Amino acid sequence: KLLMDAIFGRKNFRNEIVWCYKSGGASPKRHFSRKHDLILWYADNSYVFNVQQEKSYNRKFAPYKFAGVNEYQDEKGWYTLVGMKDYWNIDMVGRTSGERTGYPTQKPLALLERIIKASSHENNIVLDPFCGCATTLVAADRLNRNWVGIDISDVAVRLVEERIKADQGLFQDITARTDRPQRTDIGKILKYNDLRNKKKLYGDQDGNCNGCNKHFEPQHLEVDHIIAKSQGGTDHIDNLQLLCGYCNKVKGDRGQEYLMRKLAA
Repeated sequence: KLLMDAIFGRKNFRNEIVWCYKSGGASPKRHFSRKHDLILWYADNSYVFNVQQEKSYNRKFAPYKFAGVNEYQDEKGWYTLVGMKDYWNIDMVGRTSGERTGYPTQKPLALLERIIKASSHENNIVLDPFCGCATTLVAADRLNRNWVGIDISDVAVRLVEERIKADQGLFQDITARTDRPQRTDIGKILKYNDLRNKKKLYGDQDGNCNGCNKHFEPQHLEVDHIIAKSQGGTDHIDNLQLLCGYCNKVKGDRGQEYLMRKLAA
Protein backbone atom coordinates (compact mmCIF):
# COMPACT_ATOMS: atom_id res chain seq x y z
CA LYS A 1 0.00 0.00 0.00
CA LEU A 2 2.84 2.42 0.83
CA LEU A 3 4.54 1.65 -2.48
CA MET A 4 1.29 2.09 -4.42
CA ASP A 5 0.69 5.42 -2.64
CA ALA A 6 4.14 6.56 -3.73
CA ILE A 7 3.60 5.53 -7.36
CA PHE A 8 -0.04 6.51 -7.94
CA GLY A 9 -0.52 9.15 -5.24
CA ARG A 10 -2.28 8.72 -1.91
CA LYS A 11 -5.07 11.09 -2.96
CA ASN A 12 -5.91 8.72 -5.84
CA PHE A 13 -6.66 5.77 -3.55
CA ARG A 14 -10.34 4.78 -3.88
CA ASN A 15 -10.94 1.40 -2.29
CA GLU A 16 -9.38 -1.59 -0.62
CA ILE A 17 -11.40 -4.59 -1.79
CA VAL A 18 -11.22 -7.88 0.09
CA TRP A 19 -11.49 -10.88 -2.22
CA CYS A 20 -12.64 -13.81 -0.09
CA TYR A 21 -12.51 -17.40 -1.26
CA LYS A 22 -12.53 -21.01 -0.17
CA SER A 23 -9.63 -23.31 -0.90
CA GLY A 24 -8.30 -26.63 0.27
CA GLY A 25 -5.42 -27.39 2.57
CA ALA A 26 -5.04 -28.37 6.20
CA SER A 27 -6.04 -25.91 8.91
CA PRO A 28 -2.96 -24.16 10.33
CA LYS A 29 -2.19 -24.58 14.03
CA ARG A 30 -0.41 -21.28 14.69
CA HIS A 31 -2.55 -18.72 12.82
CA PHE A 32 -5.96 -18.25 11.16
CA SER A 33 -6.44 -19.76 7.71
CA ARG A 34 -5.48 -17.26 5.04
CA LYS A 35 -8.45 -17.16 2.67
CA HIS A 36 -8.45 -13.69 1.13
CA ASP A 37 -6.45 -11.32 -1.06
CA LEU A 38 -6.53 -7.53 -1.10
CA ILE A 39 -7.22 -5.53 -4.27
CA LEU A 40 -6.05 -1.90 -4.12
CA TRP A 41 -7.91 0.46 -6.43
CA TYR A 42 -6.30 3.75 -7.50
CA ALA A 43 -7.71 6.21 -10.04
CA ASP A 44 -7.37 9.87 -10.96
CA ASN A 45 -10.36 12.22 -11.08
CA SER A 46 -11.35 11.15 -14.61
CA TYR A 47 -12.03 7.54 -13.62
CA VAL A 48 -15.02 5.45 -14.63
CA PHE A 49 -17.17 3.77 -12.00
CA ASN A 50 -20.22 1.74 -12.97
CA VAL A 51 -22.17 0.84 -9.84
CA GLN A 52 -22.47 -2.92 -9.49
CA GLN A 53 -25.34 -4.49 -7.59
CA GLU A 54 -25.62 -7.64 -5.52
CA LYS A 55 -28.36 -9.53 -3.74
CA SER A 56 -29.24 -8.65 -0.16
CA TYR A 57 -31.52 -11.31 1.30
CA ASN A 58 -34.38 -10.27 3.53
CA ARG A 59 -34.54 -11.48 7.11
CA LYS A 60 -36.02 -14.97 7.20
CA PHE A 61 -35.95 -14.76 3.36
CA ALA A 62 -39.53 -13.46 3.43
CA PRO A 63 -40.91 -10.44 1.47
CA TYR A 64 -40.87 -7.06 3.26
CA LYS A 65 -43.58 -5.51 1.06
CA PHE A 66 -42.23 -2.00 1.63
CA ALA A 67 -43.71 0.69 -0.63
CA GLY A 68 -41.40 1.66 -3.50
CA VAL A 69 -38.93 -1.19 -2.84
CA ASN A 70 -38.37 -3.74 -5.59
CA GLU A 71 -38.09 -7.26 -4.26
CA TYR A 72 -37.11 -10.42 -6.08
CA GLN A 73 -37.24 -14.10 -5.35
CA ASP A 74 -34.92 -16.99 -6.16
CA GLU A 75 -34.58 -20.55 -4.90
CA LYS A 76 -33.10 -19.26 -1.63
CA GLY A 77 -35.79 -16.67 -0.85
CA TRP A 78 -36.68 -12.99 -1.21
CA TYR A 79 -34.05 -10.30 -1.70
CA THR A 80 -33.43 -6.72 -2.84
CA LEU A 81 -30.58 -5.36 -4.98
CA VAL A 82 -28.07 -3.10 -3.24
CA GLY A 83 -24.81 -1.41 -4.18
CA MET A 84 -21.92 -3.87 -4.10
CA LYS A 85 -19.80 -3.90 -0.95
CA ASP A 86 -16.01 -3.91 -0.75
CA TYR A 87 -15.74 -7.59 0.14
CA TRP A 88 -16.34 -10.11 -2.62
CA ASN A 89 -16.98 -13.83 -2.24
CA ILE A 90 -15.69 -15.37 -5.47
CA ASP A 91 -14.34 -18.91 -5.66
CA MET A 92 -10.74 -19.49 -6.67
CA VAL A 93 -9.93 -21.47 -9.81
CA GLY A 94 -10.18 -25.00 -8.37
CA ARG A 95 -8.24 -28.05 -9.45
CA THR A 96 -11.21 -29.42 -11.36
CA SER A 97 -12.31 -26.10 -12.88
CA GLY A 98 -12.64 -25.90 -16.66
CA GLU A 99 -10.85 -22.53 -16.48
CA ARG A 100 -7.71 -24.01 -14.99
CA THR A 101 -4.56 -23.60 -17.10
CA GLY A 102 -1.97 -24.60 -14.52
CA TYR A 103 -0.57 -21.06 -14.36
CA PRO A 104 0.45 -20.47 -10.71
CA THR A 105 -1.09 -17.01 -10.29
CA GLN A 106 -4.29 -17.59 -12.30
CA LYS A 107 -7.32 -15.57 -11.16
CA PRO A 108 -10.97 -16.51 -11.82
CA LEU A 109 -12.77 -14.94 -14.77
CA ALA A 110 -15.61 -13.83 -12.49
CA LEU A 111 -13.21 -11.64 -10.52
CA LEU A 112 -11.77 -9.87 -13.57
CA GLU A 113 -15.21 -9.51 -15.17
CA ARG A 114 -16.45 -7.69 -12.08
CA ILE A 115 -13.46 -5.34 -12.05
CA ILE A 116 -13.74 -4.58 -15.78
CA LYS A 117 -17.52 -4.04 -15.66
CA ALA A 118 -17.11 -1.59 -12.78
CA SER A 119 -14.21 0.41 -14.19
CA SER A 120 -14.73 0.66 -17.97
CA HIS A 121 -17.27 1.05 -20.76
CA GLU A 122 -17.69 -1.02 -23.91
CA ASN A 123 -15.00 -0.28 -26.52
CA ASN A 124 -12.66 1.17 -23.88
CA ILE A 125 -9.12 -0.22 -23.80
CA VAL A 126 -8.06 -2.56 -20.98
CA LEU A 127 -4.30 -2.91 -20.43
CA ASP A 128 -2.70 -5.78 -18.52
CA PRO A 129 1.10 -5.30 -18.58
CA PHE A 130 1.69 -8.65 -16.82
CA CYS A 131 -1.04 -10.67 -18.49
CA GLY A 132 0.06 -14.16 -17.43
CA CYS A 133 -2.48 -16.74 -18.59
CA ALA A 134 -4.79 -14.15 -20.22
CA THR A 135 -7.68 -14.07 -17.71
CA THR A 136 -7.94 -10.26 -17.89
CA LEU A 137 -7.85 -10.36 -21.68
CA VAL A 138 -10.50 -13.08 -21.99
CA ALA A 139 -12.76 -11.18 -19.58
CA ALA A 140 -12.25 -7.91 -21.50
CA ASP A 141 -12.92 -9.61 -24.83
CA ARG A 142 -16.16 -11.14 -23.57
CA LEU A 143 -17.32 -7.74 -22.29
CA ASN A 144 -16.68 -6.01 -25.64
CA ARG A 145 -13.63 -4.09 -24.50
CA ASN A 146 -10.51 -3.62 -26.58
CA TRP A 147 -7.44 -4.92 -24.80
CA VAL A 148 -3.66 -5.02 -24.80
CA GLY A 149 -1.70 -7.69 -22.93
CA ILE A 150 2.06 -7.75 -22.32
CA ASP A 151 4.23 -10.48 -20.84
CA ILE A 152 7.89 -11.45 -21.02
CA SER A 153 7.23 -15.18 -20.60
CA ASP A 154 7.00 -17.36 -23.70
CA VAL A 155 4.59 -19.63 -21.80
CA ALA A 156 2.32 -16.67 -21.08
CA VAL A 157 2.34 -15.56 -24.73
CA ARG A 158 1.35 -19.07 -25.83
CA LEU A 159 -1.44 -19.27 -23.23
CA VAL A 160 -2.82 -15.89 -24.27
CA GLU A 161 -3.05 -16.94 -27.91
CA GLU A 162 -4.57 -20.32 -27.05
CA ARG A 163 -7.20 -18.99 -24.64
CA ILE A 164 -8.26 -16.03 -26.76
CA LYS A 165 -8.51 -18.07 -29.95
CA ALA A 166 -10.46 -20.82 -28.20
CA ASP A 167 -12.82 -18.26 -26.68
CA GLN A 168 -13.38 -16.35 -29.93
CA GLY A 169 -14.05 -19.51 -31.92
CA LEU A 170 -14.27 -19.20 -35.70
CA PHE A 171 -14.17 -15.39 -35.88
CA GLN A 172 -10.80 -14.68 -34.38
CA ASP A 173 -9.54 -11.14 -33.95
CA ILE A 174 -6.13 -11.06 -32.29
CA THR A 175 -2.78 -9.53 -33.24
CA ALA A 176 0.34 -10.96 -31.61
CA ARG A 177 3.64 -9.05 -31.68
CA THR A 178 7.05 -10.09 -30.44
CA ASP A 179 8.99 -6.90 -31.25
CA ARG A 180 9.85 -4.46 -28.47
CA PRO A 181 7.53 -1.41 -28.50
CA GLN A 182 9.40 1.86 -28.90
CA ARG A 183 8.95 4.51 -26.22
CA THR A 184 7.09 7.63 -27.35
CA ASP A 185 7.26 9.64 -24.12
CA ILE A 186 10.89 10.82 -24.22
CA GLY A 187 10.88 12.95 -27.36
CA LYS A 188 13.80 13.30 -29.73
CA ILE A 189 17.02 12.06 -28.17
CA LEU A 190 20.66 12.41 -29.14
CA LYS A 191 22.76 9.52 -30.38
CA TYR A 192 24.16 7.81 -27.30
CA ASN A 193 27.80 8.75 -28.06
CA ASP A 194 27.05 12.40 -28.85
CA LEU A 195 29.68 14.73 -27.37
CA ARG A 196 26.98 16.67 -25.49
CA ASN A 197 26.03 13.49 -23.64
CA LYS A 198 29.66 12.85 -22.78
CA LYS A 199 30.13 16.34 -21.35
CA LYS A 200 26.99 16.11 -19.22
CA LEU A 201 27.80 12.63 -17.94
CA TYR A 202 31.39 13.66 -17.13
CA GLY A 203 30.04 16.42 -14.91
CA ASP A 204 27.36 14.22 -13.33
CA GLN A 205 29.93 11.52 -12.49
CA ASP A 206 32.60 13.99 -11.34
CA GLY A 207 34.94 12.56 -13.98
CA ASN A 208 34.86 9.08 -12.46
CA CYS A 209 34.23 5.76 -14.18
CA ASN A 210 30.75 4.52 -13.22
CA GLY A 211 32.18 1.02 -12.76
CA CYS A 212 35.56 1.04 -10.97
CA ASN A 213 35.10 4.69 -9.84
CA LYS A 214 38.62 5.73 -10.97
CA HIS A 215 39.07 9.31 -12.13
CA PHE A 216 39.93 9.84 -15.82
CA GLU A 217 40.08 12.67 -18.29
CA PRO A 218 37.05 12.87 -20.64
CA GLN A 219 38.91 11.38 -23.60
CA HIS A 220 39.58 8.20 -21.61
CA LEU A 221 35.92 7.54 -20.69
CA GLU A 222 33.45 5.85 -23.03
CA VAL A 223 29.68 6.35 -23.24
CA ASP A 224 27.80 3.15 -22.45
CA HIS A 225 24.23 2.01 -21.75
CA ILE A 226 23.17 1.11 -18.20
CA ILE A 227 20.44 -1.21 -19.48
CA ALA A 228 21.74 -2.76 -22.69
CA LYS A 229 19.88 -1.97 -25.90
CA SER A 230 19.46 -5.72 -26.45
CA GLN A 231 17.45 -5.76 -23.21
CA GLY A 232 15.24 -2.81 -24.13
CA GLY A 233 17.45 0.07 -22.99
CA THR A 234 17.28 3.35 -24.91
CA ASP A 235 19.77 6.08 -25.85
CA HIS A 236 18.10 8.47 -23.41
CA ILE A 237 20.55 10.30 -21.14
CA ASP A 238 18.99 8.62 -18.07
CA ASN A 239 20.16 5.27 -19.44
CA LEU A 240 23.73 6.35 -20.20
CA GLN A 241 26.96 6.37 -18.21
CA LEU A 242 30.70 6.81 -18.69
CA LEU A 243 33.00 3.83 -18.23
CA CYS A 244 36.73 3.36 -18.57
CA GLY A 245 37.87 1.13 -21.43
CA TYR A 246 38.45 -1.86 -19.12
CA CYS A 247 34.99 -1.70 -17.48
CA ASN A 248 33.30 -1.16 -20.83
CA LYS A 249 35.05 -4.26 -22.21
CA VAL A 250 34.08 -6.38 -19.20
CA LYS A 251 30.45 -5.24 -19.34
CA GLY A 252 30.06 -5.79 -23.09
CA ASP A 253 26.39 -5.80 -24.16
CA ARG A 254 25.16 -6.92 -20.73
CA GLY A 255 23.50 -4.85 -18.00
CA GLN A 256 25.27 -2.73 -15.38
CA GLU A 257 24.52 -5.28 -12.63
CA TYR A 258 26.72 -7.79 -14.49
CA LEU A 259 29.66 -5.37 -14.48
CA MET A 260 29.29 -4.64 -10.76
CA ARG A 261 29.21 -8.37 -9.95
CA LYS A 262 32.39 -8.97 -11.99
CA LEU A 263 34.20 -6.05 -10.33
CA ALA A 264 33.20 -7.29 -6.88
CA ALA A 265 34.35 -10.87 -7.56
